[in-house]
Amino acid sequence: MKRSTLALTGLLALCQAAAAADATPKDYLAVVKAYADTMIEKGRDTYGTVHSPLFATTLDRTTHRIFDATPPGIAGIRGQDRPWKGANPMHDLNLYQILYALTDLTGEKRYAAESDKTLRWFLGNCQSKQTGLLAWGEHCHWAFVEERALSGTHELYRPWVLWDRCYGLDEQACLRFARGLWDHQISNKTTGNFSRHAAYDRHGPGGGNEFPRHGGYYIATWAHAYARSKDPEYLKAIEVLVDLFERHRDPATKIVRAGSRKPYFWVPNDLSLAIDLWDASGKVPDALGGKMRKSAADTDASVLALPHDLGKDGKGYAISTSFPTFDKGLGYTLTWKASYGVSSDAGFAAQLLIRYRQNKDEAFRRLAMQGADRYLVTSPQANEAVYPGALGDIIWLLLDAHELTKDRKYLDRAGEIAQLAMKTVMDGVSPLPKAASGSSHYEAVTRGDTLMMALLRLWAAQHGKAEGLKLVYTDVGV
Repeated sequence: MKRSTLALTGLLALCQAAAAADATPKDYLAVVKAYADTMIEKGRDTYGTVHSPLFATTLDRTTHRIFDATPPGIAGIRGQDRPWKGANPMHDLNLYQILYALTDLTGEKRYAAESDKTLRWFLGNCQSKQTGLLAWGEHCHWAFVEERALSGTHELYRPWVLWDRCYGLDEQACLRFARGLWDHQISNKTTGNFSRHAAYDRHGPGGGNEFPRHGGYYIATWAHAYARSKDPEYLKAIEVLVDLFERHRDPATKIVRAGSRKPYFWVPNDLSLAIDLWDASGKVPDALGGKMRKSAADTDASVLALPHDLGKDGKGYAISTSFPTFDKGLGYTLTWKASYGVSSDAGFAAQLLIRYRQNKDEAFRRLAMQGADRYLVTSPQANEAVYPGALGDIIWLLLDAHELTKDRKYLDRAGEIAQLAMKTVMDGVSPLPKAASGSSHYEAVTRGDTLMMALLRLWAAQHGKAEGLKLVYTDVGV
C-alpha cells in the first residue's frame, strides 16, 4: 500500500509564487543527473567486510553515509518498512530506470553500466540458496555491515519492470527466483492460495492473504520466465492464480476480493492485477492469454461501474468497501493526501491511464482526466508532511494529461508542482531529496526515485525529448 502523505496549506499560492519568482524552467536534467551522480559516487556499499556496488536506501544528506542507529522517524512510515541498514532494489527501481534513461538521453554509457553493475551483483549475491527468493521488497533487504539479508519476510513491493535487463545480466538467477515464487510463495499449488508474505530463506508460505496486485507481480514474473525457458510449469502457475482470482470475483459486480480471508475489496489492487495480466498475456499461448485478457476486461467493468465522484469538491475515486456488498460504505481516494492504505487521485489516475493504453477504452481516459483536472482547480486544506513520491505522482499524471491532450496547461501545472518540490524536499544541502518536507535525511521508502523520474520526464517534455523515453510508472497499487 502506498506510503505517502501529501498536503500543504495554500499549495496553489506557493506554486504560483514559485512560478512568478522563476519563470524560466529549471534545468531538471541537471537536478536528476546530480541525484544519480551522488548515488553512484557516495551512496554505495563501502561498509562491512565486503564492499559492493549496491545503493543504500537511507543516507545522511550531509555526510552521505548510512546511519549507525535508526534514523529519525517519518510520519506515516512503519518501522518494519524502513530498510535503512542497506540496499533494497525494489525501493530503488526508478533510480535504475533513471540511469538507463540518462544513457539514452545523454549518450553517457556509464549510467547504464553502473545500473547493470548493481543489479548483476545483487542477483549473484543476494539470493537465498534455500528458496531462490531475493533480499528485496516490502520488508526484506541486504544489510551492508551484517553482509546478509535482514528480515526473514519476502513480499514484493513494486512491479519489477526490468526483467528483460536482468535476464541479460544473470538468466539463471532470474529463473531460480521465478521458480522460488512458485515453490515457496504459493502454499497450495492446486487452489493457488498464498500470502503476500513468505519466508526468505526457508520454505514457509502462508495463505489467506492473496492480494491481487501481488498475484499480478507473480504472474508477470512467471510469464517472463516462460518466455525464456518454455517450461510449462510456469503456465500451470499462471493459470492456477488466474483461476484463484476468478473464484474470488463477485459474479454481480465483477469485483475481486482482497483475499480469501479479506471481506473487502481494494480497487488499486484489482487494477494492478489487470495491468499485469494484460501485459503477460502476450508471452503465453493464445488460449491462456485469452483467459487472462478476459479476466482483465472483467475488472475493467467493475472499475467503471463504481460511483466515482470527481468534481472540484467531490469525494474522489471510489476504491474500497466491504465485499461483496457496499454495506459499510465506500472509501475514496484523496486529492492532495495519501497514506498507508489510502491512494491519492494522482496515483490511481496514473493506473487508469496505464490500463487505457492497453485496452483503448475511452471511458478509462475520461475517468483519468477527471482526476488530472482536479489538480488544476484545487489546493489542500491541512498541514502534513510532503513526501517526494507523492509530488512525483502528481507531476507524472499531469504529464500524462499533457501527452494525451497536448494542452499546455497540464505541462505548466506540472512545472509548478516541480518547483514546489524543489522548495519543500530539495534544500541545497544535498542533491538527494529529503525523506519528507519535515525531514533532513534521504530515505527511499518515501519514493524519492519517483519524484526524480517524474522530473526527468518533465525535462524531456519541456525540451522536446519525450518521444521514445523509456520510463514506466511503477507505483501501481502501492
